[in-house]
Amino acid sequence: ANNGFYSSSIGQNPDQMFIIGMCIPGTKPERCSDCIKGSSDGLLRSCPNQTVGYVWPDCCMVRYSNISFSGSFIMEPSQPMSDPAPIGVDLKLFDRIWDDLMSRTIAAASRTHGSSSFGHKYYTAEVASLTAFQTIYAMVQCTPDVSSGDCEFCLNKTVVDYKKCCRGHIGGAFVRPFCFIRWDLYPFAGAFEHRTLPSPPPPLSLTPPVSN
Repeated sequence: ANNGFYSSSIGQNPDQMFIIGMCIPGTKPERCSDCIKGSSDGLLRSCPNQTVGYVWPDCCMVRYSNISFSGSFIMEPSQPMSDPAPIGVDLKLFDRIWDDLMSRTIAAASRTHGSSSFGHKYYTAEVASLTAFQTIYAMVQCTPDVSSGDCEFCLNKTVVDYKKCCRGHIGGAFVRPFCFIRWDLYPFAGAFEHRTLPSPPPPLSLTPPVSN
């Protein structure tokens, strides 16, 4: 129902809780339900007696608060996650391809605001060839209750903060209360089942530029 976006409140002021749950577009209803249920249960175990909390695994997110947060610009708390193993390729090549991939993924996600379907706003999954044998898979998403500009700002800020902590690592994610990025060298979350892999990138030129 509602393309995988759920929003509700329980109780009356001052004893009221506001809740949202969301799945990425294309998630099967059973998997969406299982993800939200498991995430909710885990959140309650990890944050007992807390009035605010959120969790954002790959294909779903759950957030709750005793204060209404719909459309609010709340960037913290945030958390980076990554595999500290080195990427194993030239970092100049990696940065060029990764930066371009994230830029076009964010641009595509933040401009998908014309749809009346909440569940399909602010989400994109894209791919880029890193080498002849490696592909970068990237996914970004914002909650659909924020503005397009806030979504774009949050995603761009999150990319900058991710690079500060985790540049050169193999795969990773960065979560905030209303936006999320993740990338890896393998497909995840069922987000890339229908993506066509691009051609490998051209090698970096080692010839110095010619100047007059």
